[in-house]
Amino acid sequence: MSLKSRLLVYINSLLLITIIIGLLAIMIISQKNIRDEIVSTQSLAVFAIENGIQKNPEFYLFQEDDDTFGLSELTELRHLQIQFINSNGEIVDETRGDLNNILQPPLWFQNILGKFSSSIPSKKIEILQRGKIIGNILIKPEPIYEYSEIWEQVNLGLWIMLTFFGFVNLIIFILFSLMIKPINRIIEGFEKLEGGNYRAHVSKSNILELNMIGRKFNSMVGKLKNSNYKIHKLSQDLINVQEQEKKELARNLHDELGQVLTAIQAEAASIPNARSKKSQNLAAESIIHLSKNIMLSTREIIKNLSLGLLDELGFEDAIKDLIDSWQKRYKRVKISSKIDGNVLEVISEQDQPHIYRIIQEALTNIAKHSKAKKILINIYHPKGKNKIKIVIENDGFNPNNIKAEGTGLMGIRERVNQIKGKIIINKGKFFKINIELNLKE
Repeated sequence: MSLKSRLLVYINSLLLITIIIGLLAIMIISQKNIRDEIVSTQSLAVFAIENGIQKNPEFYLFQEDDDTFGLSELTELRHLQIQFINSNGEIVDETRGDLNNILQPPLWFQNILGKFSSSIPSKKIEILQRGKIIGNILIKPEPIYEYSEIWEQVNLGLWIMLTFFGFVNLIIFILFSLMIKPINRIIEGFEKLEGGNYRAHVSKSNILELNMIGRKFNSMVGKLKNSNYKIHKLSQDLINVQEQEKKELARNLHDELGQVLTAIQAEAASIPNARSKKSQNLAAESIIHLSKNIMLSTREIIKNLSLGLLDELGFEDAIKDLIDSWQKRYKRVKISSKIDGNVLEVISEQDQPHIYRIIQEALTNIAKHSKAKKILINIYHPKGKNKIKIVIENDGFNPNNIKAEGTGLMGIRERVNQIKGKIIINKGKFFKINIELNLKE
């Protein structure tokens, strides 16, 4: 069910409940007033008959011929029906109410009104003539006239309420249609965003809550656009890095292994043509030496391509080997490293390759983009905390040359996210990377 339909149902239900309660209250009050009025009229009729007929014996003598009291002439009497019943139980005379000219309320309406009050008993008055009972006068309550008036009022009220219902629904429909336009714009924005359109924008609304949602949506679109740009850039950079690594690997294979293999082939070819035993031995020794160089070069290439070094040396020695190798290439930079012994006990084997690559990528990033003179690497396990902290800091950052994050930092962020860690990069006087990893229980 849509929000508009749901709102209409709620409001109409509330109005309907209010109207029903109001009608019930009106009917209860009306029924009480009707009962009081009928009881009062009945008491008055009893008083009039007892004092006007029973205490007037001349009246009976006057009425001997037809035994009637002229009750049929009381056509305007309301609330009561009065009947004269003779000694044989026959109705001789009664009031004549004009029920044809009134709107008879439905039977269910009369039953509902009747349930709100106790029934009013009929009054019976015995009529004596010369000491003999000739019949009795029965005074019965007749609330149909009042019921008819109440029904007419309720009927009119129902029509007014129906008109009010229609008017309220129309107003709500119009107002909600105007209010829902900003929501439709937000929905359209999400549809555009789903289709990859990061230019989707929700304009300002006059409704505070929807305006806040619109601002949050626009902020989210901006962040998604930025994230999408970073992902595309990272993908392109990764492709470029892969191509560069392939070229570098091919160059290493050609320059180092290719030349050495060519030299081995030349030395091996010279052995059969050697004139002396000494020349053959020198060629053999040269082949052995060149073969060792091939093994060392191959091992260095494999070490750069894979992390088998962690299995061979262990995490701490592998990190130290990485730092020493970098230090040999960049002798002008002073590297200080500290690895807490507690880390080696708590760090998982699954996280070790990621930490190694993070440090490797950070050093590569410093070599490419920084003019650092000092580098600090600290890996420690704070006491009493189920965490590992990694701090990589250098003094070669130029705050006047701030650029968007490159592939290196993005790759570090991705690795930290992969092992469900947190990373904070401070670009102040020193360029500082703070990484916090939760230990796996």
